[in-house]
Amino acid sequence: DIIGVRSFVLITGASRGFGRALALELGKVVGAGSTLLLVSRSKADLETTKEIVRDARPGLAVELVCVDLSTADKEVFEKAVRAKYGSADHEVAIIIHNAGTLGQDGRKITDLTDIGEMSEYYRLNLFHVICLNSVFKGCFPRSRMVYINISSILALQPLTTWGHYCGGKAARDAVFRVLAVEQPESTVLNYAPGPLDTPMVEDLLADQRTDPVVRTMFEDLKRNGSLLRPTDSASILVALLRKRNFKSGDHVDYYDSSSKEANKAT
Repeated sequence: DIIGVRSFVLITGASRGFGRALALELGKVVGAGSTLLLVSRSKADLETTKEIVRDARPGLAVELVCVDLSTADKEVFEKAVRAKYGSADHEVAIIIHNAGTLGQDGRKITDLTDIGEMSEYYRLNLFHVICLNSVFKGCFPRSRMVYINISSILALQPLTTWGHYCGGKAARDAVFRVLAVEQPESTVLNYAPGPLDTPMVEDLLADQRTDPVVRTMFEDLKRNGSLLRPTDSASILVALLRKRNFKSGDHVDYYDSSSKEANKAT
């Protein structure tokens, strides 16, 4: 069980939505002396997340770092992490890659020709993840490592006009599967949180460029009450980490039987 021990937890995209829910749920269960490092571009929203976490877990060390992941490099990441973990020993070091963008604007794969634009998307949604994992491991040589990729069902299934998103998610899953093979002593998980009721859905529906098929799909999810509360999905992830009823490197969906079993155990 990696929950309840002295941990250092880094969460990207922690300023709102699922990242905020992850900070809240993990903040409740980490052991005494643990530290949460919340990363995002928005300082004001990070402060709100910090207040929510500290209300639920008074006294927990919650550190904030504003970083633009689309431009950050190894030196930026090293400075951000080393400045916050101090000299304390942490039994477990957990990194959760939640930050990402949809990259959808109604265009299909055969409409994409700008290599620079594609490079920018993959730098933010894939390359920074690989770099940050490497930096994070170097900062915690004596800790048990836990790497979590917030994935999607779209890493496995196609969706029209979402070539960037599907490609990025599939690539991240693959990278984390390799990580699991290369670091058998670590815990690696690709977790698909299900369709979440977050501001990202509102942004998607408000975007006039959104493909009609995609718009109808999300409108139906919203109308049918099928969008999940972020805290419910975050609690499933915590349960998975507690029970460890998955193989390192697996892609586990909120709706998988293993997730449901984990939920029953909590």
